[in-house]
Formats: sequence, structure tokens, C-alpha cells
Amino acid sequence: MKAAISFRMARLRHAALASLVALMTMASVAAGAADLQVSPITLEFGARQQAAAVWLSNTGTRPLHAQVRIQAWDQAGGDDVLESSQDLVASPAMLEVAPGGRQMVRIIRLQPSAQPRERSYRLLIDELPAAPDEERKGLQFLLRYSIPVFVAPATALAQQASTGPAPAPLADLSAVRFSLEPDAGGSRLLASNGGATRLKLSQLVLVEADGSERPLNQDLLGYVLAGRSMAWPVPLASPLKPGQSLKARLNDDLQAQPLPLDGPGH
Repeated sequence: MKAAISFRMARLRHAALASLVALMTMASVAAGAADLQVSPITLEFGARQQAAAVWLSNTGTRPLHAQVRIQAWDQAGGDDVLESSQDLVASPAMLEVAPGGRQMVRIIRLQPSAQPRERSYRLLIDELPAAPDEERKGLQFLLRYSIPVFVAPATALAQQASTGPAPAPLADLSAVRFSLEPDAGGSRLLASNGGATRLKLSQLVLVEADGSERPLNQDLLGYVLAGRSMAWPVPLASPLKPGQSLKARLNDDLQAQPLPLDGPGH
């Protein structure tokens, strides 16, 4: 039972980090609209790229203040872990955006050397309370954006040199292992990523023996960072019945692909 609670809590914590849409929806219900808008919602650095830009927009009628921070993102024991880091810095780190305006924030790598594995970070953008002379009536609902940031590994340079920048049609699962294990009230899907880059899972589907499909997760299930393992509760019996299988959309693939399951859950 404790294991089940742990994984459910891990999933909730991960969802709080990764699901910007849900966060913005809750804020919109409470406050009417989200004045702070951020683009892009994922940031990727090339292996030797030194800087990238993020844009903050204010769709409201009052000045908006925000703080920008970057933390190293790791995974351990089924949880996402954020720690302070000086690898990346934001400039400016504190800013004001005028009503209807937008401002660029530069994200700068202080040591842009290629690494053997992809580095992962979270860009945290917090809307700050209004100044006393701008105090709004009633409750203030302040947004936080948590944007994934990835720095490509050195292997990306070799791949581009040999094959060009065109992406593969489907994510490579040769270094990824999946298994389905019993869990209280259902099962948990385990994913171990031995590759050099992260794996993003979404739109998990159960495929029945007759080919019919039952969606298990409509949106983002989660990330497995390079060299890490993660697990998520799923509403399934383990092992699967004969002829059943799982498939999911991986990374930014346009279509889903089967998940090769190891062990008794296959």
C-alpha cells in the first residue's frame, strides 16, 4: 500500500511540474484569465549552443512582475528532484512586463561544453504579487510555469555529422525497457531509460486481442530522463491477458508505437 501511495504522489508531483495546461486552467477558473503567457513551453539547447530565448507576455491591463529561475532536474526513487544549479542563468532574472507588452529573457549556458548524456533542467517562472500601490481587490492567483529545458549530448553532434539533422520517424526504444508490475488497485508501468536522451510518454492505450483500443491516459504520462527510471500507476490488471498490448506516443512522434514489455506483465 505504501508503494502505491508513493507512486501516486510521485505522479501528482510530476503533473504539477509538467502540466502547464492544467495549472493554467485552474488559475483561469479562479481568476478569469491568465495574464502571464510564456513561449516556448519546452526549451532545447544544441550540444554547444550558448543561449536561447524565452518570451513573457502580459495580456492583462496592469503591469506584471515575474521572477525567473533555473534548477537542475533529476529523477530518483520514482520522484522528480529539483536542485539549485549554476549551469544556466536567466537574464533578466526579475522583470516587469507592461500591459499588452512582451519581454525576452535570455537563458545562458555558462559552460557550453558537450556532455555524454542529455542534461535536464526546469525553468521556473513565477508571477509575483502586485506592488502595494498596484494592489488588486480580492484574492490574487499567481501563476508558476515550470518549463522543461534540455541540453543535447555530444552524441547529437556525431549523429548530425553522419546523418544530418532530420529526426527519426519514431523514437528509438533500443535502450529503453518497459515492464508492468502488480500494484494495489491496479498496476504500475515501469520504464528504464538507458539512452543518452529523455523519453516522453503520452496517450497510453491498451490494445485488445481483437485490435480495439482503450485509452488509459489522454495526455502526458511523464518523462524518463536519460539514464533514469520512472513508474506510473495504470488502471490495468497484471499480467496482461493473452493478445493484449500497450502502445503510447513517444516524444514528439506523430503516431503511437507498441511498448515492448519485459517480465511477467507481458
